[in-house]
This record gives sequence, structure tokens and C-alpha cells, in this order.
Amino acid sequence: MTEKAWRLKTEGRHAEAVDTLAEIIEIAPTNVAVLHNYAAALGEAGRNHESVKVLERAFKLRLDAPESWLVYARSLSAVHRFDEAEAAFRKLLERRPLDADGYRELAQLIWMRTGDRERALAPLNAAILANPTVASLHLSRAQVFGQTGDEKTEYAIIKEAARLAAHDPYLQQAACNSALGAECYDEALVFGARAAQALPDNEEALGGYCRALLAVGDAAQAAETAQALRRRAPMNQLFIALQATAWRLLGDERYHALYDYDAFVLASPLDAPSGWSDLDAYLADVIEALDREHRYKTHPFYQSVRHGSQISSIDGFDSAALRAYPAAAAGPPRRYIERLSEGDDPLRARNIGDFRLFSTWSISLPPKGFHVNHVHPQGWLSSACHLRLAQDDPAHEKAGWLKFGEPGVPTTPALPPEKYVKPEPGVMVVFPSYMWHGTVGFEAGPPRLTIAVDIVPAAPAAGAS
Repeated sequence: MTEKAWRLKTEGRHAEAVDTLAEIIEIAPTNVAVLHNYAAALGEAGRNHESVKVLERAFKLRLDAPESWLVYARSLSAVHRFDEAEAAFRKLLERRPLDADGYRELAQLIWMRTGDRERALAPLNAAILANPTVASLHLSRAQVFGQTGDEKTEYAIIKEAARLAAHDPYLQQAACNSALGAECYDEALVFGARAAQALPDNEEALGGYCRALLAVGDAAQAAETAQALRRRAPMNQLFIALQATAWRLLGDERYHALYDYDAFVLASPLDAPSGWSDLDAYLADVIEALDREHRYKTHPFYQSVRHGSQISSIDGFDSAALRAYPAAAAGPPRRYIERLSEGDDPLRARNIGDFRLFSTWSISLPPKGFHVNHVHPQGWLSSACHLRLAQDDPAHEKAGWLKFGEPGVPTTPALPPEKYVKPEPGVMVVFPSYMWHGTVGFEAGPPRLTIAVDIVPAAPAAGAS
């Protein structure tokens, strides 16, 4: 991949990376390495149908790299060719039979399709039976348990592995994260401290240690650790959230400057894009299109949604309504940044007067589905636009509502939500990406349907490579 295309990719400017690589394809149409990179960029830009076609062309030119089968499997999944996607993952694993990440991604696909943990684990179990001493396979197996709702089993497996490999700081880090999920906070602190001491420059290790400190109630040390993380990555939204959480526990007024709900949470309607008479007509078409595309039975791994379907990108679908969403969604963030006052905090300091949509995805939540509290580490602003609402529940006034301020990490003492927002059809709620948010569960009615967008300050035009 050229330096320019790589830079655009790392900045999240996937469409521009695609255009750059397309120019190289014109010069070298049979270069399989370039074709692989082009297909990967197309997939990251949400143009998965095209990614599939490019790779099928490259395979005919004898491309057979495991990485290419991985890109192919992901793109096939995105266009709902699920059986072929599973076959592509198996092609990857034939070529790289100890690829623990590949087994975990195959397990994720099977899980999302079926909601059946045992079926999802079957390929990994077979690989472990054939290779019982490969620790990474056991780690992936444990993570599948955790991501499908059995955090206790995940921790039991990882804890034993960490005991047997006490010299491995990355396994200590994994044990810290798993112990937090299993609510074993004192043990999480032990593992987290070991990992942070062995990996003092590793943000993941320091982040796990910070979360463990919050869990046991050592807010002062957590604040210091979060500050160290922010020195390394000032605009990482998770690190800002961890620092703010420590400040809240300490009663530090700096917390309220970051979590100023009146100033920093705005609900604003979408604009009806060109081609639709009004917003209601547009929403009807968007809902119809998304209902066609939400085909998974349950949630992906390592996302905030639980017991619901997620479309990782709504770009690239054959739907005029979905292609028009960026135009419809431009108004709320524009109005948001116009009302921001000046300031040197992590939100306002990045306001340069313009923005771009960084990523766009959709969630369909059936009854009993919900979002765990979370932040968006790579964003600046985040948003949720509600299309179809949860059914009103007289017994639970806030069923299906957005909630803000309740941390997505355990704390001692526990910290409750501070603000709720009642969803309205076609209204986008915009807020800082570092602000903890989740949803209140609901018990009945049709699936709650949303589109979420992460927004970043507009970047200058890419220079020449």
C-alpha cells in the first residue's frame, strides 16, 4: 500500500484511500498485492460488494494469502453471503491453522447467525484438540465464552492460563480485563498491576490497570493513571472518560466541565434529503431498507449491543434511502458545533467549524436487548438517531431511553446515570464521544431501530504522497 493510501486509511478517510488505490490499479491491474489492498480499503469504506468482486478477480490471478481470505470472509459476511463467508474463514484457517483470531472471527459469525455458543465454539474446540498446548487458541476460546455472556467461564480459563504463564504480561493484561467482567475486582487489580509494571508504555495494559483501580475504589491512583494515559493519547475518548470517572468519584469539579449535559447533549431532527417530500416519508424508506438488511440473530463480539443485530456500516447497500443518510444526518452535528462556545477542554478545543462523518452503523434491538454503557474511543462527537422506538411501558417510564453518565466500567461506589433522553423518531441525539452512554432495557414491542454516527473534525485535504 502506498504511503498516501496508508495515511488516509489510518485517518479513517477510507473513501479517499479507495480512490488512491484505484489509481494504482489502473497502472498495475494484475498486481495481486495491490488488488488485496484495494479490496481491504473497499471493505473498510463499506463497499463490500465491490470488495468481493475485486478479491474474486485476484483469486483467479492466483492470490492465495491468508490475509486475503480474511478480507474476503468479512466482506462476504457484510453482504449476507453467510455460507460463503464461513467457507472463506475455513480457507483462511487451512492456510494458517493456528490463527486464534481467525477462529474467534469464525466463532463470531456462527454466533451472530445462530445465537448458539456450542456451534460457535466447535471449530475452536477441534483446533484445541489437535493443538492442546497453543495458548492463543485457549485464550480465543475463553473470549468467545465472555462475549456470549459467560464471563465466569472466560475468567476461569484465562486465570488458569495466567497462573501457568505468570511471566507473560499480555496474558496478565487479559486476565485483568476478564476478572473485571467476572466481578473479581481485587484479583483484577493484581493482574492489572503486574501487566502495567511489565508494560509501562502499553496503553492497553495501563487502561486495564486504571479500570481495576476504579473498580476497587482507588480513585486517586486511577486519576493519576488516567492522566498518564492522556499524556500519551490526549484525544482518546476512553482515556478522557476514565479520567472523568475518577474525578467524579473524587468530587472534583473538573468532572462537571466535561459532563455538562445542558451544554453538550443536543437532540435535533434529521433533514429530509433531496428526493423525499418530508422527513416522515424518508424515515419510512430508511426503516424498510434497514429491516431488509438486519439479518443476524444476535450481537457481534466487542460491541456495546447485547441481544440485538448490528450492521457495521450502512454504506454500500443498494438503497437510495441509506445512501442519502449522510445528507440527512449533516444538519444535527452542524447545529451542534455552531452552538459550542470556545474552550480548551477536549471537546471544544477540537472544534474547527467543520466535520465529517467518520463511521455509520445501525442497531436493531428486540425486546430484552440493550446497550451496555460505553464510549467511542476514536470519535469526537457521537450520535444516536432513533427510527423505530421501543413500545411504551406504563410500568417502566424510561424503557428504551438513552441514559448518560453511568460508567461502562465497575466503580466503588457504583455511580448511577445522571441524564436520560426520551427517543423521538427521526431525532438525532449528539454528544461528546467520551460521554458514557447506554440504553434502558425494554420488555415488549417491535425491535428498536437506530442509526449511530461517529463524527470527527474535518481534516484538511490530503497532500501528495
